[in-house]
Amino acid sequence: MKFSILIRFGISLLLTVGGALALDALIPLHKWGWDIRDLIYRRLPPQSPDTQIVIVDIAKLNRAALAQLLKRLAMSDPLIIAIDAVFPTPLSGEEDSLWQKALCEVSVNVPVCLAATLDLRKPIEEAPVQSVSMTAFTQCVEQAYANMITYEPYAPKTVREFIPYTVSDSDTHYSLGLRVALALDPSLLGELPNLIGKVPIRYLGNLEHFYYLSGEEVLRDTNLPNWLQNKALFLGLVDPLKLTLEDIFFTPLNAAFLRQDFPDMYGVVIHANITSMLRHRRFYEIIPKIWAVLLLGLFHLFLFFLCGYLEGAWRWVSIRLSQILAFIGTVELTIELGVRGFWFPIESLLWGIVIAGELLIWQRRWMKLA
Repeated sequence: MKFSILIRFGISLLLTVGGALALDALIPLHKWGWDIRDLIYRRLPPQSPDTQIVIVDIAKLNRAALAQLLKRLAMSDPLIIAIDAVFPTPLSGEEDSLWQKALCEVSVNVPVCLAATLDLRKPIEEAPVQSVSMTAFTQCVEQAYANMITYEPYAPKTVREFIPYTVSDSDTHYSLGLRVALALDPSLLGELPNLIGKVPIRYLGNLEHFYYLSGEEVLRDTNLPNWLQNKALFLGLVDPLKLTLEDIFFTPLNAAFLRQDFPDMYGVVIHANITSMLRHRRFYEIIPKIWAVLLLGLFHLFLFFLCGYLEGAWRWVSIRLSQILAFIGTVELTIELGVRGFWFPIESLLWGIVIAGELLIWQRRWMKLA
């Protein structure tokens, strides 16, 4: 009798674990998992700003003004200037000439990196960088891709991951955030093998967590900001009042959260968050999936013995109540671990909780029919 109980338990456990892992692979609960992990940001304590990163708004500047701004900022001797903007078409001949000349002059003394994109005709982890700006503007500067990763095929699109670099035909191509992080901390180069593929972004915060300058004000001000020395400068579109909807995305920091009425973070600020995360090694530590399997085994064992002592409607009620409590506990565990910097594989455990309960309910029905 005891032997048959062990056999039944072993079979149901294998079906539960195998089914959970199979469903996690075939029908991953990405949206559920991400929505739950987004709650981490509701529990985080206030974060200190990153004072090594400066974001400069260039929204209202033409190319002639951009040329003047670039040369003025370079006089402060920053570590790097990253431009999260593209210049795909010619405009005024004079403006284009001034912009091209400024890019080449400044890049002699200060690394200048212009945003590009990935050629997505290949898998994204192997995609090469594809220039978006005119050749005249890219011949003197570096380029790094500024692609954002979103899972939703329609709005709202939430940015939660990034790819630090891609490798195409033995060539390594950096993301804009990584390129700036390498300028701030060259030792990060030796850690790139640990940053393969998609990496969860551990956000520091929105614009208020970085130094901010208006490009127009820098040009109007007669005093050059001398505190920009050895800083990393991001030039891009950013409006503190969020009146401009170009190049703005949803993030887990969205104040509306589940409603997501209005996108909350400009692309250049996302790149700054990536740079800050990389230079401070503020990564999530990925918990192996085996821990989710072990927790699932304990939950299944609890349900199995619970079913042995209860009959009829009480068994059904107990299983459903246990599943609800397990769901709540799993969510709380995921959030608490996330606050502490750990990334828990919640999706397979959620599937397992569902399968374990259903198996034990239907197992009793089959035994009665037999």
